Parts: sequence; C-alpha cells; structure tokens
Amino acid sequence: MALPSRAPQARDLVDLDWTGPDDADCPYNWPLWKRLYMTSIPALLCVNVSFASSVYTSGTNDISQQFNVSRTESLLGLSLFLWALGLGAIIAAPVSENYGRRIVYLTTVPIFGLFTLGSGLAPNFVTLIVCRTFAGFFGSAVVSVGGGTNADLWRPTLAGVVYPFYFVSPFLGPAFGPVVGGYLIEAKGWRWLQWVILFMIVFNYLYALPQPETYKKIILEKRTRNEKTPTWSSKVAPPSRAILQRILLKPFKMLFVESIVLFMTIYMAFNFAVFYSFFAAFPYIFGPGGHYNFTPGQQGLTFLSIALGCVVGFVGVVYIDRRTYPALETKYGVGKVPPEHRLYGAMVGSALNPASLFWFGWSANAGAHWASPVVAAVPFAVGNIMVYSSGALYIMNSYGSLHGASALSANSLLRYAFGGAFPLFTVQLFSSLGTGWASSLLGFISVVLVPVPWVLYKYGKRIRAHSQYITAA
Repeated sequence: MALPSRAPQARDLVDLDWTGPDDADCPYNWPLWKRLYMTSIPALLCVNVSFASSVYTSGTNDISQQFNVSRTESLLGLSLFLWALGLGAIIAAPVSENYGRRIVYLTTVPIFGLFTLGSGLAPNFVTLIVCRTFAGFFGSAVVSVGGGTNADLWRPTLAGVVYPFYFVSPFLGPAFGPVVGGYLIEAKGWRWLQWVILFMIVFNYLYALPQPETYKKIILEKRTRNEKTPTWSSKVAPPSRAILQRILLKPFKMLFVESIVLFMTIYMAFNFAVFYSFFAAFPYIFGPGGHYNFTPGQQGLTFLSIALGCVVGFVGVVYIDRRTYPALETKYGVGKVPPEHRLYGAMVGSALNPASLFWFGWSANAGAHWASPVVAAVPFAVGNIMVYSSGALYIMNSYGSLHGASALSANSLLRYAFGGAFPLFTVQLFSSLGTGWASSLLGFISVVLVPVPWVLYKYGKRIRAHSQYITAA
C-alpha cells in the first residue's frame, strides 16, 4: 500500500548556507568600500552614544544649581544613562540575532534622538533623568550590535585590524565629551550639551539609512523567500515563552555559565568602571576647589590625555595583530587559529593599568605639576583599550557571529553596570581616603585582575571544550 503523500517540511534556516565561498550575497565578498561603509556605521553611532554619556558631566554643576539637587544626585543623569545602556544591550543583541542588524539600528536611533530632545527641554530634574535613562536604553543597540555587524563583514584574518576601529569608539566618545562640554558649558549652558548630541544623531542616522542587512540568517531567509523555493515556507514564530528565553535570557545565561564570558567581562567591567570614575575624579582633582583649580574649559582639556591613550592603544592592538596573526594562520590555517592568540594585546595592556593608577594618584596627591597626573592617565587608557579590544576579539572569535553578539551584550551589561555605579561614590572615595590611597585602592584591585588574560591564554582551550555555545575549535 502506498504511503500517503506528506506536505513539504519547512527547512530550518540553520541548514541554509551560502552557495559557495564566492557567493555574492555573503558580506565577506562585498566590495571593500561597502564593507568599510558598514563598519563605519556602528563606529560613528557608538561614538555618538558614548559621547552623550560623558558630555553630560560637564553640566552637572549647573544642573545641580538650577534644579536644587546635590552634585551626587546630578550624576544620576550619567549613571542611569549607563545602566540603561547595559540593560538595553541585553535585549538589542539577541534581537539582532533573530531579526537582523539593520532593523535594530534604524528603529532605535530615532527614539534615542527623541529622548535626547526631551533631556534638553526638561523643565525639572525628574524629567531630565527619566529622559536620560530612556535615551541610554535606546542608544544601547549600537553599542552591543556593532560587534556582531563586524563579525558579519570581516573574515578572522582582518578582524584584528578592523575590529579595533569599532572597539575604540566607546572610549573616544567619552574622552572627547568633556573636551567639548567644558567650553560649551561656559558659553551656552548645560542644555546645549544635549543639542550637540542631537545634531550628531541626525547626521549619523542619515548616514546610516542606506545600509543593507549583514546578518547571514536574515540574508539567506530573504533570498530563499524571494526565490520561492517550493520546499521552504516561512518559519513559524515560536511561542512567547521561547521568545523570552531566546532573546532576554540568553545573554544572562552566557554571563553566568560561560567562564570565558564571566571572567573576561569582570576584568573589562572593572577597567570600564575606573575609566568612568575619571569623569568624577578629574573635576574633583583638577576643577575649582581641587588640587589645580582649573576652569571648566581647562578641566575638559585634561581628558585629551585619555583620548591620546585610546589612539595609542588602538595602534598597539593593530600592531600586535599584524606582527603575530599572519604567521599563526600559516601555522594553523586560515580561519583555524585558536582564539586564545587574540589575547596578546590584553596580556601586554594588563600591566599598564595598575601602574597608571598608582602614578596618577600619588602625583596628584603630592601636588606635582598638573602635567604629571594628566600624562599618568595615558597608560591607563592604552591598557584599557588593549584589554578591551583583545578581550572582545577573543569573545567574538570564540563564539562566532551566531552567539557573539549575545556574549558581548552580556559583557556590556556588566561593564555599564559598573561604569554607572563608580562615579556615584568616586568623589566620596577620594575625599575620604585621599587622592593617593583612593587611586591606589583601584590600582590594587587592578593588580589582582592582571592574571585573567594570562590564565585564559593557557587554559582557554580546555574551558572552551566544555562550552555549549563555542563554535571555535
């Protein structure tokens, strides 16, 4: 007896693949100009969002006076912005892994702009911090999804050169925030800080509008649908509980069950927190009533040392990659280099952070010439960029484009949680312990964390063998 005919089964999208290594739809094969354009979109937007976080601090004195709140309360506009950045990243990255990168960028950036507009028009302090919180939440997408976009576009061979362009942006933006804000607050007032952010958003959004989709799953799904393949039908949406688990819980799960994500994130989060504590510590040390009594404009210029360190750190990461990775690909094969070799930059940079913190604290405490503590911030910025860039590359190479965005969003959650918390007690810490010992306390913690990249370099392969998400051998 003949078996009854069965309707064609929907082919799961994970079984779809490129037609070959030269598939024109694969972002790896796009023209160089197109890939550079796509790489620049998250980099510029990330500079925009991170600039928005720090430029606010230039106006905290005016905000506290206008709304009759304390300096610590005025810093909530920074802390809540950063906490919302971390929280939004948990949602944005997994959403991009289900629905694509393009829709995430083009829907969240305008809302980020609307809440920035609300911050500039805020009639009271509550409205200001609520708008700043939602601005951070909707600005978070570009911070967490950009790493996935770069993974879509570039083969591992070029990752060490291209990725740092994006990875340096969350630090260059904040470094230039007080530089611009210091003089703007003297000339125009704190509301103009928000208008500058808004002008940047409009430009960057218009620049990003022509972007195509880069995520493999979405490209293949669209192509298969357009080809009207008879054995394929639209994928049935999973139930709401499955969506919740897949989109919201995956980054949390990766943070707590994946040792690589957990320990690298703790290290990167602490460095990030110290970085943002400078936005409270520098005004305390260099500003009126501090060790050096700088004006707001002069005080903002001290952050150029951090910007310089970011650039030097970026160059260092690229140099190390170009000196090591081609030879490693010859040894292991293209695309088969163990991810642990991405940690060389972090291993070098790890020694710079504590040395910088000890130098910075005790030179300022001793009342040395202002150039000494300013220059002391440079090696911290160098080490911070090297640890962050190498660590993020290590995570992306370990988990691939399929899970990498979620892993980095978990990283963003903890980084911004720490970054938002530290400025709230930085001034109290420095005033209680003194500049030297407060900075030294941070330096001692940094010393404890130095072994993290070294341990992962030695035991990373063994750790990855027990992972449920790892795609690299």
